[in-house]
Amino acid sequence: MDPVCHHRHPWPLRAGALTAGLTRRFRKPDWLDLGLRAIAEAGPAGLVIDALTVRAGKTTGSFYAHFKSSDDFLEALASHWQTIHTRQLIDKVRNHSGAAERLDHLNRLAFQLDPAIEQGMRRLAAGNDKVAVVCKAVDAERIAYLTAEYIGSGRYDANQASDLARIEYAAFVGLQQTEPQNTPTEAMQLYQSFLAMTGRD
Repeated sequence: MDPVCHHRHPWPLRAGALTAGLTRRFRKPDWLDLGLRAIAEAGPAGLVIDALTVRAGKTTGSFYAHFKSSDDFLEALASHWQTIHTRQLIDKVRNHSGAAERLDHLNRLAFQLDPAIEQGMRRLAAGNDKVAVVCKAVDAERIAYLTAEYIGSGRYDANQASDLARIEYAAFVGLQQTEPQNTPTEAMQLYQSFLAMTGRD
């Protein structure tokens, strides 16, 4: 079933939610940012149109002014997540000198992101083919970046760099799934221990 459909919202309303969005024009990026907050708080079920419009304090007409359909919104949301949680992070670390410095900064930025968004997007991908394509692209893009940095470090050949990137990324994603209660500091400390034990600290 398409999770973006018209039915009762699944969580309590925030105070002022009905009027908060009436004070300014809601642009397409506003809807997408709202979608990320909703999926973090309520998972894919939080993306029902009625619930989103209540959060925004807008009408369904406002929603459809920016998105042709439910699927259109979900596909745009996945691309928005890819931009914010992958491409913008990589762009922020490009100017750091040295592979080790770039990777360390990237790790710190990644652990500041809300893991609930990542978890929600992967749950959404399990039931939506277009979102699944974006998730696979995100995984491939992240692994490719790690691989390139490991090759650039001069410590690994191409096969070793690829294997290490895949293992490290699997640890990152797995930690989000198995220990979502960790604070960013706790998750980073555990991840740093993993890197130290595998010789990548």
